[in-house]
Amino acid sequence: MFIVPISNAIQPVESLFDNNNAAAAVSDSADNPQFSDVFKEVFSDVQETQRVVQEDSVRLAMGEIDDLHTIYNNMTKAAVAVETFVAIKDAAVNAYDKVLQITM
Repeated sequence: MFIVPISNAIQPVESLFDNNNAAAAVSDSADNPQFSDVFKEVFSDVQETQRVVQEDSVRLAMGEIDDLHTIYNNMTKAAVAVETFVAIKDAAVNAYDKVLQITM
């Protein structure tokens, strides 16, 4: 069995701030969104669904809504959005904790 020396397998890491790699990084971001973009999108979905539920509750109290199934559907959407957001947040925190536990 042949063992490859470590020194031959290690290659220098190229900086994302190089002029040659900047264009490639921009094109990759369209194909692969950043975690912060996904997190912001999920958070805005939570805010939007919460806003709709609050509007529905006010309209229900004022007697402007005749169909309760719309309110129930909006409340379910809001609950799913919050659960998704919490799951993503928990996964990010767990990953961060694991990174901190890595010893160098």
